[in-house]
Amino acid sequence: MRIILAWLMLSTTVALGADGPMDYKTAYQKAQEGDKPLLILVTATWCPPCQSMKLTTIPELLSKDAFKEFHYATVDFDTESELAKKLIGDRGVPQLILFQKVDGEWNRRYLAGYQTVARVESFILEPDILRTADAKAAATITSVDK
Repeated sequence: MRIILAWLMLSTTVALGADGPMDYKTAYQKAQEGDKPLLILVTATWCPPCQSMKLTTIPELLSKDAFKEFHYATVDFDTESELAKKLIGDRGVPQLILFQKVDGEWNRRYLAGYQTVARVESFILEPDILRTADAKAAATITSVDK
């Protein structure tokens, strides 16, 4: 029952558009316009921790409006593998990635693996305590047109 309820909450949120996840291209374009940072969750259908985050952590965060200050998008590794690989580099899924402009330049931070609501809230609210992407990863937003 809990899984069904979580799925229904997520499905309803996706239909809302601006309040829930949007497609990457739209979120990317909006972030480039400069009004909000870009927050991306990269998942895969074959990944149990990904599915757990999508069914528990993310719906709870969306119900709390935790992502209202971000353009939030999801990228599925199975259907958008090229884009997903560009975003996550050598790290696995699930991965939550935050692109934020700092002093005119894009700063990229990430959390890899299953995350609780509290950990995600800390990640989006306290940027100084979490690591940034490694030197291999570009600190620019990946365009879907490249």
